[in-house]
Amino acid sequence: MENDFKVKFLNCKESDLSTIGFDKTFAQRAIDKHRFKTLKIYGLSCAQANIIKQTALSSGTDCAVHREVITGKVDSSDCILSGSIDELKKISEKLKYQPLKLSVLAQNIKTILAEELIPINVRDYVLTWQEPYLMGILNITPDSFSDGGLYNDLNKAIDHYRELVQNGADIIDIGGESTRPYSCMVQPQEEQNRVLPVIEKIREFDKSTILSIDTRNASTARKALELGADIINDVSATEWDSEMTNVAIEHKCPIILGHASASPDVMQNHTEYKDVVEDIFNYFCKKIDLLTFLGIEKHNIILDPGIGFGKTTSQNFDIINRLEEFKTLGCPVLIGHSRKKFIRETINSDDIQLLDEATAILTQRLIEQKVNIIRVHNVKLNNVTKKLCKSFF
Repeated sequence: MENDFKVKFLNCKESDLSTIGFDKTFAQRAIDKHRFKTLKIYGLSCAQANIIKQTALSSGTDCAVHREVITGKVDSSDCILSGSIDELKKISEKLKYQPLKLSVLAQNIKTILAEELIPINVRDYVLTWQEPYLMGILNITPDSFSDGGLYNDLNKAIDHYRELVQNGADIIDIGGESTRPYSCMVQPQEEQNRVLPVIEKIREFDKSTILSIDTRNASTARKALELGADIINDVSATEWDSEMTNVAIEHKCPIILGHASASPDVMQNHTEYKDVVEDIFNYFCKKIDLLTFLGIEKHNIILDPGIGFGKTTSQNFDIINRLEEFKTLGCPVLIGHSRKKFIRETINSDDIQLLDEATAILTQRLIEQKVNIIRVHNVKLNNVTKKLCKSFF
């Protein structure tokens, strides 16, 4: 038919411009006019919100604010600002010259749009964050939800470590306490008896692979770092043991902050959120401000929204679908989804092979969302997913 036009949605890339014959010389500069973002800005005064709205309109886009901002009948308003990258950059540039501290907001928007993370040096390796890193799980426990009892012997643990590295793990996460739902606390001494000999043995023959210590106990973290671990992975985000902050400061090491609604033994009884992503986002905002004030460098903070840690199946999927919101905090993001209950409930199976396959499918989604660290049991299968995704993206 004469007016039967062919139309489709497009997540525009430079290559798409080239495909239609656009001048390749200008493709890199032009792409920002064809890529779009939506930003949410919190707690603006009516005056600030009005300025941003007028600035957006003058830049060819719009900004949603509370309906009473124009009348001043509300004390504050959040706003939702949408536009092409190019339009948002123009808004940021204009806001630099506005009063009411909007120049600070301008810099924040500029930083978010750049989507750049500071590389960090760990041993002889530089984590550039240009591609996702695979973290292999090494549980030295009798009761972890998936592999409890399989590697709680030194020789078996070392054999599995070698397998994880051989299959493509960039980081090995070593833990001696199960934090599965309804699990009981393990005394720090027992935890250390499990993990420290393994770390010590690994460092006898492998000086280069990055090791993280999965613990919420500061004493365990300190001893593990002294023996050769490089990263602290604290599922409680330093809430369980306040001394953990000092350990991270002393060793100037990266620390992974995991979000949990409560301690593992009761966290699944606390799954009420106003908005799960919004609540976790606000929690991390406060936590980053606190820890950087105390002396932890921001580039050493890695965020883990805590899949399965006090969340329902639908909430876990909400987190995965909205990961880009956490990226605006300016810290690398880690996701640990491997074999977890929300996958089991979704596919209605406890079969390990099926769980690993489902995990790998979700890994593809995580890579699309530009997650920085992906924590998994089956490194080999997820490494295949990573390699295929690299070809696609």
